[in-house]
Order: sequence, then structure tokens, then C-alpha cells
Amino acid sequence: MISQVIIEGIINGSIISLVAVGISLIWGVMNILNFAQGEFLMIGMYIAFFLNMYFGMDPIISVPFCMIFMFIIGWIIYRATIKRVLSGPILSQRLLTFALSIVLANLALSLFGGEYRTVSDLYFTGSITLGTLSISKTKIVPFVASLILSISLYLFINKTRIGKAIQATSMNKEAAALVGIDADFAYALAFSLSAAVTGAAGCILTYYYYVFPGVGTTFLLFGNIAVALGGFGSIPGAFFGGVIMGLVDTTTGVYLNTAFKYLSVCLIYIITVSFKPKGLFGR
Repeated sequence: MISQVIIEGIINGSIISLVAVGISLIWGVMNILNFAQGEFLMIGMYIAFFLNMYFGMDPIISVPFCMIFMFIIGWIIYRATIKRVLSGPILSQRLLTFALSIVLANLALSLFGGEYRTVSDLYFTGSITLGTLSISKTKIVPFVASLILSISLYLFINKTRIGKAIQATSMNKEAAALVGIDADFAYALAFSLSAAVTGAAGCILTYYYYVFPGVGTTFLLFGNIAVALGGFGSIPGAFFGGVIMGLVDTTTGVYLNTAFKYLSVCLIYIITVSFKPKGLFGR
């Protein structure tokens, strides 16, 4: 049924949206494409997995703990590495984040092994039936959590004093410094928030996806496409870009063939940027 497919597509796209929002935040503020974003997602998934294993904590409950941990990790990574290449060539910045992604993925492989793991002790199980629609709670809960986090980040960036300082820094670093804004602090905060949001996406994703060291690669690819589709630097654009990808992915898998899912997603992206090179919400 088409309505069932649409609902499933929107729900599946919500996780991609949350990853894309994190990528968009870093790009919009610092003009850096972070290839380690997928590994931030992976770390969040392992945090949720081990909190569930040892403390019986539901992945949704573990989100605040994960966000705090990933915020600290993001802050340390920015201070130790990212800050040092901001004034360097773009290629150096991208190679650094790419190298960082390899280090984090292989560190996880060394520590946890390559086994595929799942979180089994969930608070929210079963399904909700609305007429002819039957939606699993393991999909509804992640969708609601992703929506709340995306809206919260958008409101923080656009409505708070600190958020407006981050925006000012992204528009003109020198002008922001002239009015007393610490650009370095704004960059560190943006990078750390991006890590926290992406780590939260990892926690939420464990509701219906398996955990392994290489899980970040696929979601990094989808997240980057969603950002480009919606428009670099736009949080609403990143969110809706992810939802569109989820819809295309699910619709293709149901009505055509699962082998064409990635192909259809990439085709939609190519067609969109051919007519709107800056994305749907880009300026």
C-alpha cells in the first residue's frame, strides 16, 4: 500500500536527516567536509550498545549520555587537529578528516572486533495500527527522537544568542571578531554540536540497525548526498534532503528492486543538482 511505503520512507529517512544535519552544521559554519562524521555515528551506536548490554538502558534513554560524551570527543578533536588546519589548504582539511575516519574505524575494529551486533533489550516494542497502516514502534520512536533533535538544533542555532554568534562567525569571521565574538570558540562549539547530534543519531539507529565498525561509511555517503540535495549549510534543507532520500530508497525497494535503491537515490541527486546546483534550499 502506497501510504505504508510513504510512512516507512519518511521514518527511514529521518536518521539520514539527523546525520545530514550534523554535516550541514560543520559545512555551514566552517566550510569543512568532515569525512569522520560516519565514525561519530558508529561511536554513538557502540555507546548505546554497551549501555544496553551492561546497564539495560534503552538506546533512546542513552541519547543524553551519548551526546555529552560525543560533545567532549568533538571538542577534543577540534582542539587537537581541526583547529590546526583551518588556515591551510582545503585538501589538507579533507585529508585530515579522511585520515581521522580511518583511525576511528580501525580503532573500533581493534577494540570490538568485526562482529555484527544488535540491541535486543528495547523498551518500545510491538506496533501501532492506524486503519490499514501498521507501523513498528522500533521505527516510530527513532523518527520522533530524530525530529525533536533536528528541531532543537535548528531553534538553538536560530533563536539563541550563542547560536546567532555561530551564524555571525559563519558569515564573516573577521566582522564577528570585531563585535566581540570568539570565532575559535564558535567553531569548536559547532564542531562539537555536530559530533553530539551525529552520536545521538547512532544511538537512535541501534533500534533497528546492526552495529559494526564500518557502519558509518554508508550513512556518511547518504548524509553527504542529503546535504547536497537539500543545500549546503541549511539545516532544514539537510533534514528534508534525508527524508527525500528515505522515500526514494523505500519506494524503489518495494516497487522495483532492492538492487536499484542506491542507484535511484544517486539519480535523484544528479537530476536535482542539474537544475538546482545549490540544492533545493540552497541560495
